[in-house]
Amino acid sequence: MCEYEELDWKREWHGLWSILSCKWTFHVLRLLLIDDYGFNEIKRELDGITATMLSRRLTQLEDEGVIQREVLDTKPPSTRYSLTETGEELAQILKQIEQLRPFSNGD
Repeated sequence: MCEYEELDWKREWHGLWSILSCKWTFHVLRLLLIDDYGFNEIKRELDGITATMLSRRLTQLEDEGVIQREVLDTKPPSTRYSLTETGEELAQILKQIEQLRPFSNGD
């Protein structure tokens, strides 16, 4: 393997890790795999996440091209979040990892 290929995969993994290592990322991706949701719906579904943290995570995932935000023409205006094609692929992989073995939450 040439030195360039070594650096290339490391850069890719670093980028992937920078997305996935953030708190709540897995939860948001897994939830959006089920359906599209509005901001408040996501907040309700993910018990314990603050509005500030959710806003940051959604912005980061949108910037990375993993989710997309659609502003709906309603009164008051509302937004819907959905997975992009890349986000769908990533969330499906996470779902497969989820099924590797049952993980206990300590109960």
